[in-house]
Amino acid sequence: MADKNIIYYYSGSGNSLSVAKHVGRKLGNTDIVSVYKLRDKPEVPAEYALVGIVTATWFVRPPRIVREVCEKIMLSRSQKVFIIATCGGYDGYVCIDLKAILQPKTDFPVQTFMLPMPPNHIVGFSPMPDWIVRIYLRHEKKASAKIAEKIKTDQPTKNRKGLNRRALSWASKTFNGWLGVDRDSTEGGFYTTEACTKCGTCEKLCKNGNILLTEDGVVWGHDCQQCMACIMWCPNHAIRHPNVPEKRRRYQNPNIRLKDMTHSRFHVGGDGNEEENEK
Repeated sequence: MADKNIIYYYSGSGNSLSVAKHVGRKLGNTDIVSVYKLRDKPEVPAEYALVGIVTATWFVRPPRIVREVCEKIMLSRSQKVFIIATCGGYDGYVCIDLKAILQPKTDFPVQTFMLPMPPNHIVGFSPMPDWIVRIYLRHEKKASAKIAEKIKTDQPTKNRKGLNRRALSWASKTFNGWLGVDRDSTEGGFYTTEACTKCGTCEKLCKNGNILLTEDGVVWGHDCQQCMACIMWCPNHAIRHPNVPEKRRRYQNPNIRLKDMTHSRFHVGGDGNEEENEK
């Protein structure tokens, strides 16, 4: 079996991409690829011994695109799989739901991990103060190293049952309704202000292809995945949302650059050195 690994990530603020990179460096010889790449090519090449999914938690559930690609992903029975759910404090049913989809596709037990990160759904609430973010990120780096070691040594992870699904769904829907957030919406609700310079950054950030830069300005389509990348990373803070106060700070993972967010593929060699492969 080959010793090459691949991690598919879903990230808007950079949190999950940061975790994918940290874990990839510890594993070594790892390709790190946007989950959107699985839409058109759902078969994971046999050269990869380990297949990882690193994803944000989307209102206690997997993001829609992550569930979709996991349902269609094709694995060889000999490939090992792990899932890392980043979350503000509780991943809900992310690992449980994705494991139920992926476990029948491999002969090895799927490893699942939950990793708390700074909460970052800017439409729902303000980012945390910087000093709290630094505490989260110090923990993340250590936790990512431990997770990588467990993956390399095939340490089993516990089968989690989660809270009552109906009660959790009701609580999530009620809380997000209070915040003015709809997890099932495909309409992002974003718009630009006069500060927009038509730089095209938001178009590059949207891996879903839901943003188009035209002569008249920025146009959003009808398949928003609510990753928040466009509003978080706009260099001029020109992207707004009706539920986001004008002076609300944006959150970007400080370990990740804008250049990282506009790329879709990276490679970490056995020596830990990283390359950017594809925009």
